[in-house]
Amino acid sequence: MSAEITIIEGTTVVTLPRRFDTDSAPAVEKDLKPVIGRHPDRLLFDFSGTDYISSAGMRVLVKTLHTMKDGGGTVVFSSLNSHVEYVFEIAGFLKIFTICKTREKALKHLKKDG
Repeated sequence: MSAEITIIEGTTVVTLPRRFDTDSAPAVEKDLKPVIGRHPDRLLFDFSGTDYISSAGMRVLVKTLHTMKDGGGTVVFSSLNSHVEYVFEIAGFLKIFTICKTREKALKHLKKDG
């Protein structure tokens, strides 16, 4: 129900739970707090196992994006399925987040920008 956090090629990768909703968002936010506290330069949210996202999950993402930007960091998302991508689209998030089709493409994008 919480996030899996790893570091790949200097990028902090957060693999989100299957359902990123009111039940899991507080645990993910708690997991992210020490990560963000270390002020990473690059953060990748991997949605490869995420089937559903609610407004609670979206709130965590927006809060994290603002914190990262304020600290000079970069946030990228990868591997959104069609349902999650649709939620991002109707929320207007496709315009504010950088989204890559795969984790590998996201890591390359972050390495290029970082």
